[in-house]
Amino acid sequence: MRVNTKLLTTTAIAIAVGVCGALFLSSSILTAQSADAVTTDTSQAVSAAKWSDNVTITINDDDTFRYESDGLPSTYLADVYLVPDDPGMMPFSTNPDATFWDLKAADIEASPIDTTITTLPVYSETPTDTSLGQIGVAINGARLFNDYEDMERTIVALDDNVIHDHAAFVDECNGHPLGDGTTYHYHGIPVCLTAEVDVDGEHSYMIGVLQDGFPVYANQGEDGEIMVNADLDECGGHFGPTPEFPDGIYHYHLTADEAPYTIDCYHGEVDMAQMRGGGGGGPDLSAAAEQLGVSQNALAAALGDGPPDFEAAAETLGISVDDLMSVLPAPPQ
Repeated sequence: MRVNTKLLTTTAIAIAVGVCGALFLSSSILTAQSADAVTTDTSQAVSAAKWSDNVTITINDDDTFRYESDGLPSTYLADVYLVPDDPGMMPFSTNPDATFWDLKAADIEASPIDTTITTLPVYSETPTDTSLGQIGVAINGARLFNDYEDMERTIVALDDNVIHDHAAFVDECNGHPLGDGTTYHYHGIPVCLTAEVDVDGEHSYMIGVLQDGFPVYANQGEDGEIMVNADLDECGGHFGPTPEFPDGIYHYHLTADEAPYTIDCYHGEVDMAQMRGGGGGGPDLSAAAEQLGVSQNALAAALGDGPPDFEAAAETLGISVDDLMSVLPAPPQ
């Protein structure tokens, strides 16, 4: 683990470049307190978390921390993954015409993460849906995604898992890469990670942080009691003590009983540009690339750095303009 506590500038203005090429200015991460909000400074817990060696944490002096990693899990990759020939054939588990090819672990690529998250998360009574793509970061260097494989939020990845010749669409740790071998991510409890940090009979230990700043845990509650969805709110969270926050904090639990297995909405205030861009610097295209079955790099290259020519981009990618537009993330509001 590398933790850099050097104090950085106190003013942070994130410039998120929208897909349509317009520039959207966002304020620094929301930390304003209200009479009803409960806030807890998470900086000490973040500094002390069991980050793997491929993760660098920088605690900033503007009530945020910066997370950097290569995007690969330090804990486990399967030998081979099933990759659909056509993502449009979902749900795969009920489609006998769906076909796949094998992606070997050696072909999975690093996909760097560089995101900034508040250390003063603010609880909001009004939930905000998580989007496809990165919703949080794990202590082992990988990304956390929500449950879904489709923009309509109808296809749950873990419930649509298929296995052919011992190769699976989603591995035994509840994760997989995109079809081009990038952006490994979890759709449920990363059991290969929790096996290393959790203790039977005890509350789970923090395995990551969501983009709203609240910590996330596996499914062991107080005294090791197994948490199920019925024990949690609509976003998969609740207030209570944890090993890192003995006085209590709002926190999330990933679950294993039924969908939702991961987090489908935030109960913390979130910065819209952060949601779209995974930390600033442009829109998060990972989910769109997964939907289209193309490389994230290929999608970004086709769209270009300036106002994109969608017809030219669609032609480059070999898809229709309608298909391209249907999956692109909306610009920040």
